[in-house]
Amino acid sequence: MCSILITNKKLGNLEAVNKYLRLRGPDLTNTHGQNGITFLHNLLSMTGDLTAQPFIDGDIVCLFNGEIYNYKKFGSFKTDGECLIPLYNEFGDRFVRQLDGEFTICLVDFRRQALIISSDVFATKPLWYSFSGKWFGVSSYASALVGLGFAEQTKLKANTTYVFNLNDFRIKKEQSVYDFDLNQHKSSYDDWVSAFEQSVCKRYITSKQKVFLGLSSGYDSGAIACELTKQGVAFHAYSTVGSEDLDILKSRHDLINSPSQGFIFKASKKEKKLAQNFIKEQVEDFTYRIYSDTSDYNEFKLSVCNDNGSIGLSFVCSKARENGRRIYMSGMGADEIYSDYGFNGKKIYPHSNFGGLFPEDLAAIFPWASFYDSSMLSYLMKEEYISGAFGLEGRYPYLDTTVVQEFLWLKASLKNSHYKSVLRHYLKENHYPFKEDEKCGFEL
Repeated sequence: MCSILITNKKLGNLEAVNKYLRLRGPDLTNTHGQNGITFLHNLLSMTGDLTAQPFIDGDIVCLFNGEIYNYKKFGSFKTDGECLIPLYNEFGDRFVRQLDGEFTICLVDFRRQALIISSDVFATKPLWYSFSGKWFGVSSYASALVGLGFAEQTKLKANTTYVFNLNDFRIKKEQSVYDFDLNQHKSSYDDWVSAFEQSVCKRYITSKQKVFLGLSSGYDSGAIACELTKQGVAFHAYSTVGSEDLDILKSRHDLINSPSQGFIFKASKKEKKLAQNFIKEQVEDFTYRIYSDTSDYNEFKLSVCNDNGSIGLSFVCSKARENGRRIYMSGMGADEIYSDYGFNGKKIYPHSNFGGLFPEDLAAIFPWASFYDSSMLSYLMKEEYISGAFGLEGRYPYLDTTVVQEFLWLKASLKNSHYKSVLRHYLKENHYPFKEDEKCGFEL
C-alpha cells in the first residue's frame, strides 16, 4: 500500500501535501526531480528488497503503487516494480496489459513527451489527476492535489490506461487493460475453483509480510479463510459479534489451526468510538455514490467517515497492526460480481441491477453498474482508504482477472443455480461451515 505524487508545481509545504499519502507508505519517503517535474513516493515494502522509487532509465521515470504478481515472468528482478520500464520499452503504451496484479502506475517518457497513467482492471488502488493550464498533478489521493491548488480532481477509471501529451495534457490514447470475453460456455465450476485457489496463493506467496482477514459468517470471507487453511498459510482471523451467526462463526474459528490464530471480539462503546475517531482524524474522506442500472435508486454524497462498515474495518485493522499483520485479504467484489446483491431476479438490496439473474446473453447487461462503478468503486475505496491509513495493504482475491473471467465463462444456468453459486459450490466441496442462501455482512 504505497502512494505516489507527480507534479510540475512546486511542492511548497511537503508535510501538508503528504499528510494522508505518507500513511500508506510508512517505510520510506523518496523524492526525485527531473526536467521540472517532482516525483514523490511513499513505500510500504511488501516484495523483495526495500527499494526506493521512482524507477529511472534515462529519460523514463516510473512510479507505482500495489503489487505485480507475475513480475518474475519477465526477468530476474529484485522486486516487482523493476519490471515496468523494461516492459514499457518492449511493448510500448500497452505494456500494462502484460501485468497481473493490483496497482496504479504513472510513467513519464521525456523523449516522447508522454505521461502514462493506468489502473488495474478494477482500479483497486486509487489514483487522481488534475490539469490546469500549464500545470498538472497525479496523486493517490485527491487531498494532495487540493493542497497543490488544483480546483478540480478526477479519479482514474477502472480498466483504463491513458496516454497524455506532456506539453498540453491532451489525451493521445485511451485503452483498456483487459477485455473480458462474455461467451458463457463452461459447464463446470472446476476452472473457477482452480483460479480462485491460485488467486489466494499469489496474494501471499510473493510477499514477505503477514496475512489477516476479517472473518464473518458469510460466504466471501469464509471461502478465503478456508483456502488459506488448505494452503497452510499462517494467518490471523478477526471477527466481531455484531449481527453475525455465532454458531457459524465459532465453528469456523474451531477450524483455525496453529500457527494461525482466530479472535472474536465484542467491541465496547469506547472501542467503537476510538475506531470512529481514527477514521475522522487519520483517513482522507471519500464521498461516494451507489446506484442501480434498472431503477431510480441513487445514494449520493455518502461519506466513508460515517459508514458503520468503515468503523468495523477500522477496528479490525487496528488489531491487525498491533499484531504485525500487513496484508489484508478482502472479500470485496463477490457481492458485486457473483450475485449482484440478489438471486433469481429478487433484489436483496435496492442497488442491485438485475437481481442476480444472469441472462443467456451476458452482453445485454455487461458491464452492469457495480461491475466497475457504484458499490464496487465505493466499497473498494472505503477499504483502500481505511486500511491505507493503517499502513496495511488490501488484496482482493475475488477481483483477480482470471477468477472473474472464469465466472463470466460459466453458463447462465450454473451462475443462476444458487445464490453465489461458485462460492456455495466451493464451500460445500470443502465441507466448510456456512449458512446457505443468506447474505451476511461484516460490521461492528
